[in-house]
Amino acid sequence: MKDVQYNLNEQLLTQDFISENEAEKIQLAKCKSIAKNFVELENGIAILSDLKNNKSYIYAGKIADELNIFQHKNALEIESIWEDELFEIINAEDVLQKHILELQFFQFIKTIPSERRKDFCVVSQLRLLHHHHSFLHKMYYFFFLFHKNVELALCLYHFDFMLSSDYKGMIINTTNGKIIQQTTVENSNFLSSREKEILSMIQSGKRSKEIASSLFISINTVNRHRQNILEKMRVGNMTEACTLATKLKWL
Repeated sequence: MKDVQYNLNEQLLTQDFISENEAEKIQLAKCKSIAKNFVELENGIAILSDLKNNKSYIYAGKIADELNIFQHKNALEIESIWEDELFEIINAEDVLQKHILELQFFQFIKTIPSERRKDFCVVSQLRLLHHHHSFLHKMYYFFFLFHKNVELALCLYHFDFMLSSDYKGMIINTTNGKIIQQTTVENSNFLSSREKEILSMIQSGKRSKEIASSLFISINTVNRHRQNILEKMRVGNMTEACTLATKLKWL
C-alpha cells in the first residue's frame, strides 16, 4: 500500500507549480468554504489538500466524535496531504484500492479540457474496521483556470448506510451520472492477462516484432494490445505504463 501511496504522492507533489497569485487565494478560500458547508450539512469530515504546499486543512463534524478521531474544536492544519489518522480506522485493502483509483483519476483528469475537469469525481465505498457503517467518500481535483496541474484535492467523507461486504469505487461524470471507470478489489485484473504479459515483455526490453514471434500473434495484434494498455492506464507511453504497473504491483 505504501508503494501506491508513495507514487501518488510523488506525482501530485512534483508537478510544475507556478507562483502564487490572487486567483489561487480565491480558489483556496472557495474550497475551504465548500468543505465547511459540507461538514455543517452532513456532519461529515472534509479534507482539503493543498498539493503545492504539501499541507491539508481538516474540517470534522460530529462523525469525528463518533469515531474518536480529529478531536479538535476548530479546523486542523497538518503538514501532509494524507489523512493518516482517518486511514487507520478504514480497512487497509480499501485504502489501497482508494489510492489506486485516485492515481488512475489523476492520469485521467489530465486528458480532460480544463473547463470540464470540475465535472468529474471519484466515489468510493470504504469499510470501517470497528464500526457497523461504511464511509461514502468523494474526491474532487481542482485546477486554476488554464493550468495543467492539480492544485487542490477535496475529500469528503460521511456515513454510508448501504452496507457493503467489499470495496467499491468509480470515476463518474457528475453532469450525466456516467461511470467512466469502475473498480473492485481485483484491481490486478485492470489489465487482461495478455496485456500484462505483453507489458512485462516490453519492460524486459522486447520489441513488438519479438513479442509477436514469442506469442505467435501478429505485430498488429501486439500494437493493438499496446494501445489498449495506454488507454486503460491513461499514460502517454509504454515507459510510463511499465513504471506505473510496477509500482502498483500489477507485474
